[in-house]
Amino acid sequence: MSTSSNEQADSGVPAPGTGSTTGAVPGFELSLPGGGVFRVVPPEVGVPVIRLWLEHEWPMSIQQGLELRDRLGWQSSPTRETMFTTGHDLGGKDASFFTLKGQIGAFRMGLASRIPKASAPPEASVLVRQAYDQYIRVLTDLYGTGTTKHFQGRNGPQESTTWTLPTGASLTVGVLGRIIDATVDSPAANRAAEAERRYLAEEAEFPTEPPPRTRTNK
Repeated sequence: MSTSSNEQADSGVPAPGTGSTTGAVPGFELSLPGGGVFRVVPPEVGVPVIRLWLEHEWPMSIQQGLELRDRLGWQSSPTRETMFTTGHDLGGKDASFFTLKGQIGAFRMGLASRIPKASAPPEASVLVRQAYDQYIRVLTDLYGTGTTKHFQGRNGPQESTTWTLPTGASLTVGVLGRIIDATVDSPAANRAAEAERRYLAEEAEFPTEPPPRTRTNK
């Protein structure tokens, strides 16, 4: 699925040559006890950026991914051009893409500041959870009801919601405590994951018997 320039303007998708910054958004920032600010990217900023990657024509080349980087005004890491510092003022590198057979296989973007657990007040997790719920509502309006999963991870309860587009590309928004991020998987990555899932399921149902051991005469 791709969007025309008019559709992008109507949906709030950043136009070519513009960056995307949060600025001070009431309700999405939290002052930390030791100084500094904990920020969450609001949906009105994060969703248009997500759509640029998710709704891009697939397959997406590495060069096309770097062109999206430039369009958004992001900066690549000096040592790895596929890792970016966005304009979301979260601190450090908060977005990246990964390659699969010479094409982009997945794109990931953090949606909240990364701060040490010891520095995070309880309000940070509350703020992130509220933001997650808002992202889900906005994305459900765009793509319909996603598939939500709950599971208990090593670091606490986790939740994620996934939408799969007719193109085969998918979006997953996940939350764990004070961490929230969005991951776009390419159609090729999803096909590879499904093929592996089927293979493992078949192996579990019809396990391959080991070859008989050769007897030796003593």
